[in-house]
Amino acid sequence: MGRKASRGGRIAALGVAVLVGGLWAPAASGGQPGDGATSERESRELLYHCDTEAGQRDVRVRVTLALPEATAEPIGVTVRTTLDSEVVDELAAGGATEVTGVLSATLRAQRTAASDDETGEPVLLPDLTVPTTPLPADGPVTLVATGEADEITPEGAGEFRVSADRFNLLLGWPPPEDPDDGGGDPDPVEPPGDGDEGDGDGDDEEGGGGVDPVPDATTLPGTDGGGAAAQARRQAPPARGFDCVPAPDQDTVITTLTVADDGTTHPGDDPRGPGNERSGEPGTGRSTDAEPVDIPDDCVDFADLNNAWCAYLGGYTNLDRMNAAALVEPGIVNLALPVIAPCNDGSEWFWFCQTALAEVRHDGKKQLPPTRNAFHAFDFMPNEATLELTQIGDMTIDVRSQVIAPYDGSVVAHATLGVRVYDVTVNGVVLDVGDDCRTEEPITVALTADYPGDYTPAAGGFLDGYTDIPPFTGCGVGEDLDPLLTGLISGKDNYVKMTQGAICDIRTERTCPPAPPELQR
Repeated sequence: MGRKASRGGRIAALGVAVLVGGLWAPAASGGQPGDGATSERESRELLYHCDTEAGQRDVRVRVTLALPEATAEPIGVTVRTTLDSEVVDELAAGGATEVTGVLSATLRAQRTAASDDETGEPVLLPDLTVPTTPLPADGPVTLVATGEADEITPEGAGEFRVSADRFNLLLGWPPPEDPDDGGGDPDPVEPPGDGDEGDGDGDDEEGGGGVDPVPDATTLPGTDGGGAAAQARRQAPPARGFDCVPAPDQDTVITTLTVADDGTTHPGDDPRGPGNERSGEPGTGRSTDAEPVDIPDDCVDFADLNNAWCAYLGGYTNLDRMNAAALVEPGIVNLALPVIAPCNDGSEWFWFCQTALAEVRHDGKKQLPPTRNAFHAFDFMPNEATLELTQIGDMTIDVRSQVIAPYDGSVVAHATLGVRVYDVTVNGVVLDVGDDCRTEEPITVALTADYPGDYTPAAGGFLDGYTDIPPFTGCGVGEDLDPLLTGLISGKDNYVKMTQGAICDIRTERTCPPAPPELQR
């Protein structure tokens, strides 16, 4: 029962995240728990700290899992989020009388035999649907997000403790009618299409899914019902985003699960005691006097944005001239993310956007680890070289996502990299290319992914694309080796596939240190 974070999910980018701090989870099934017999496991009421564009807000949360007796059945997931009266008033000031949306959540699965220092593995859930919910005139409101998951533990046999973890909540509501638009009924909002180009066109019968608009984080709080509020509604799409993490020092455990060698899964005893209190299971919150987490030195908080994360990033790039692929060993990539918000680029209201800044770093330099590679030139002559990729300028990751069904989205990562090769041997003989053998120009890379199915900044995953490798210059000591290196390596449309692991939250030390991902080819 375990959908791994690298296999999909919108988690975080709301700050990411969701992608959370990213953000974010696989396409939502959006259904209710299956009709078969189930056994429910519920967390205690948890306090979450949520970042929004209006500042930090606290919410109360309960997570419920409906575990089927038949292991082939899906697992029902329900997250009840209570917004206090302050948040309800802010939504009302933005013109909302009712809200709808999507919640992207992760669980954390930890082997019960693990040491206290281990944080377990993040498990990304499919998006959960928040049905249309009226806002009360006064007081808090509880939003009930539901959906299904196929797996909630990592692969492999053993006993796992499953805990609540971070989530993103995106809420929206239909734009209010502008009294100055000359009157008349507004044109109907077309259901979102397949997500291509974010134009919202298409005739997918399920595009609306019966789900109302989802909120964003651009509503300005603190405005009254007069001109200021009306101006705010005209300036910002009606939406609100929440990037939420559990407050520390809480018992976030929901249940234990035992995975047998044959893959069957059996729920453990209900961890709740009388009065819904825990029966002595340890909490997962980090104590304020705990030993510092071993965060790599190359993990740095390099930008003043909502989230500061680091993860391992590595991959492969084809060298078509040699019919080979060059390995890029995983190194640290630092991620800085704002709160996700409506795109404000002319897209329809249900499109949310986020641009993360990224910086690779190895031994204090803005580069990926130099990697030794072996090839066969001309399909028969063995040669080796060390490949070095250095970041030039800014690296960005643009995320677009719908906040109503079908929750389509996309990711585009842009980078400019200097390419250098050194320590070259041909057929076992050193080829002295010197210390400045590099491409005449940096390479530019635009890697893409489906969001959240292939990649989210918080959960990781893979991105791929193509790049041109320019001719080489500065190669050779005593002889011009530029033509040789150019003939062996340079060329157009070389396929690139990079894989990022799950993040470590640098500021809170949650889920740290990051783990290198298994590179995909």
